[in-house]
Amino acid sequence: MPRPRFDNLDTARRARILEAAARAFAADGYDGASLNKILDAAGLSKGAAYYYFDDKLDLFLTTVAHYAAELLADVQLAPDDLTADTFWPALAGLYRRQYAQARTRPFAFGVVKAAGTLPPDARAGGPLAEMSQQLQQLLMALLQRGQALGVVRRDLPFELLLTLVGSVDEAYDNWLLAAWAGSAAADPPLETAVATIVHLLQRLLAPT
Repeated sequence: MPRPRFDNLDTARRARILEAAARAFAADGYDGASLNKILDAAGLSKGAAYYYFDDKLDLFLTTVAHYAAELLADVQLAPDDLTADTFWPALAGLYRRQYAQARTRPFAFGVVKAAGTLPPDARAGGPLAEMSQQLQQLLMALLQRGQALGVVRRDLPFELLLTLVGSVDEAYDNWLLAAWAGSAAADPPLETAVATIVHLLQRLLAPT
């Protein structure tokens, strides 16, 4: 994690550094991003960078933790309060909030996704592990609530359902980010994007 000197910077200065890092890591991944280019965009010399961060990985993890906290603040849902009628609309609302951020600031969404490309040992412990655990617990609670309400299938092993939902979510997120970044032919409006992912998940999860 960053050295205390970084936390003592003024808000605007911290934001400039983190956004420069997020844009680079989101576009090129951890391995492909150039530390020198990040520092140039942030207006930092390499010497100054090491005044705030131990290395490139430290900068990456700090950036991911910052934007993950922002994104997680919008992922608020109480599965136990859902009914059969509100389950899918609530899930749509969750994706709508998530995608609204991705639409306006794709680099923030992209850098969090880029964390998944790190080796497992680099993701173990710390804010990345905590973020992953929170999301996994929310997904498990949603699926369990959906099964209790009769809107999520029970004919497949629960762990398989978790894996399938995670895979669909990841694949669609990656496609959507590319589309909104202009590297794919389609550029769906926000509501179309939400309707598509919910439809995909309904087809996957609805009882047969």
